[in-house]
Amino acid sequence: MFVEHKYLGTPEYDLACNRLKSLAQERGSLTGYDLIFEILKLTPGNHTAKEAGQLLGEISEQMHLAGKPMLSALVINRQQGLPGSGFFELAIHLGKLPANATDQDKKTFWKKELAAVYATQW
Repeated sequence: MFVEHKYLGTPEYDLACNRLKSLAQERGSLTGYDLIFEILKLTPGNHTAKEAGQLLGEISEQMHLAGKPMLSALVINRQQGLPGSGFFELAIHLGKLPANATDQDKKTFWKKELAAVYATQW
């Protein structure tokens, strides 16, 4: 276990996971954390991105342990056009990305992971 479990087994976890799976089936993505904030009943602020990242990290870790791609690949940072740094940090911890990955390596990994999310039967 790389991610401390705070949400696993909660209704919020299940709702977020199911919404991301539906989004994957539609080949969609999320720009920003708005949906996650809504599920967690949070108003955007200083700590809310951390909470959203926590939930997404737990979901992606569980998907990885189940042999599936990281569902949080669907959630894209508005400014960067890529997932946030927590996505890549988790990928490194899960052994999916080398610790010395360059920005280009990270972008390539994300594109492959996103394609795998879209190709998976959820």
